[in-house]
Amino acid sequence: MRLTQFLMMWPKKRPNGNIWLGKNKMVRKVEPWHMNTLESKIEREKKNIHICLNPILTPEEERMSVAARQGALRVDQVLFRMRKARIEQTAMAPTYAEDNIKHLMNNVKWEQ
Repeated sequence: MRLTQFLMMWPKKRPNGNIWLGKNKMVRKVEPWHMNTLESKIEREKKNIHICLNPILTPEEERMSVAARQGALRVDQVLFRMRKARIEQTAMAPTYAEDNIKHLMNNVKWEQ
């Protein structure tokens, strides 16, 4: 078997590692179905851009319809929001640096 002649003939410089995977790989031949797939993806992107640029609703109409889409809150949602508000006012309230060092004003003499 003359495998060595074939390896010397094509390609002149073979990629390192697996020739079809990884960073160093050979480029496959472009087939017609590759081009068809590319064309369909381009068409899909054109349709998406058209929809984004020409929306059905204007931003003002969409703002008016938000309240109607949300509807009334369930009981568990109301209770959750009440608990969250209470926790944010007490345990998770924002803290400031001056609150943490306020006690030092009475105990430590800064200047003598």
